Amino acid sequence: MGLESLDREAFTQIRDRLDEIATQVRGDDMPLDAALDLYDEAVKLGMKATELLETLDASDNDAPSSEGAMQR
Repeated sequence: MGLESLDREAFTQIRDRLDEIATQVRGDDMPLDAALDLYDEAVKLGMKATELLETLDASDNDAPSSEGAMQR
């Protein structure tokens, strides 16, 4: 399993957790303290997702293109 597939799996896990948080916060019975804790978690997850996307984007830019490989 390559780094890219691990990053994609991690991103999927983050997205799924963010969906869970959104569902929980939408509930009427969520105490404010718990909602704020979930908000903090969501912000951290969002930052991690951004890092993963930047890593994937950088690895895509670093990979030789198929067109460049054909010219050799």
